[in-house]
Amino acid sequence: AKHEDRINRSIAYLYEHHDEELRLAKVAAVSGMSPESFSRFFKKATGKTFIGFLNELRISSACSLIHQSELTITEICFTCGFSNLSNFNRRFRKIKNMTPVEYRKRSPIGSA
Repeated sequence: AKHEDRINRSIAYLYEHHDEELRLAKVAAVSGMSPESFSRFFKKATGKTFIGFLNELRISSACSLIHQSELTITEICFTCGFSNLSNFNRRFRKIKNMTPVEYRKRSPIGSA
């Protein structure tokens, strides 16, 4: 139960703050763990690294914004918590197998 509470607290924190600059140490502190212990714990509990999970969460948020808004890709990048466009594009392509621009062209707003 203690482990379940920790992971739930961590994931809830990530969902609430994924659009901010997040450090492993901060999320580990929310869980009451050292960064090293938290990193191992998080990977074991989710099957993903902290950064991998955070990037997937941010890209998911970006996909929603691409579908639901007319914000530019650059605006979406920074709104979702990425600090530079190059990294955003690289992470987006890795997770979605296409660029954000290609994704937008396939979305209902992009094709309208």
